[in-house]
Amino acid sequence: MDPESNNLKKAVVEPWEKLFAEKFGNSLRLPFNGKIEVNDQVLELFDYANQFFFLADYSTLRMLYVSPNVEQVLGYREPGYDFPKHFEIIHPDDRKPVFEIGKMVLNREMNYISGLSNRHVVLYMTYRAAKSNGRYTRISLTISRHINQEGGIYEMAVIRDISHIHCGTKVSFSLLGGRPFREVPEVHGGGPSISRREQEIIYHISRGYTSRRIAYELNISEFTVNTHRKNIMRKTGTSNLVDMLIYAATNGII
Repeated sequence: MDPESNNLKKAVVEPWEKLFAEKFGNSLRLPFNGKIEVNDQVLELFDYANQFFFLADYSTLRMLYVSPNVEQVLGYREPGYDFPKHFEIIHPDDRKPVFEIGKMVLNREMNYISGLSNRHVVLYMTYRAAKSNGRYTRISLTISRHINQEGGIYEMAVIRDISHIHCGTKVSFSLLGGRPFREVPEVHGGGPSISRREQEIIYHISRGYTSRRIAYELNISEFTVNTHRKNIMRKTGTSNLVDMLIYAATNGII
């Protein structure tokens, strides 16, 4: 790895390492010391099509197991998919909101994460991540805590490629079973915020549809379609359809 790439990787990963070290260092949770065994039934349930999973000890940022389908979903081989890679592949515009969500959940649910509460909590988050070919795709990440009676606490994370769902580029999340947030912070990334409707229009443009055809497919006026097209060009900083589609494809919009 060249020095510039190494410096970028450190800049991305170090805040996460500091955050987890600080939060877990002040808790009673011990590092996981058990043995992970994954049988064929578990693989059949969670490792297929557009998803894979990993088992990890978030208190030490240590991967315990990564399922084989990571190569099908994101293009990475299991030995190379570790926590630095997991954080590094987050889209640059999504890194800050994803980090802020992670910090917020740790602050609010540390008792549960550290094993001091049995109330079940699941974090669900969507953002853009880089595949091994450099193109971005939209993924969902679901994290749940589990307890091995002999080894301690570990987490299970399921990652799905949800690029087939036209839901814009905004980072989104929900905390299922957790304490409700009185104030939910802004989680917008630094890049252009492409709406769901704009993403649908980009998708239809990529299929070669005219504005009239798109208007028919979406049951809106042709004038509205053309307005969306102008807004998309403005947001993406492009001046023609080819550049706009290249931008959309490389940034996980389509």
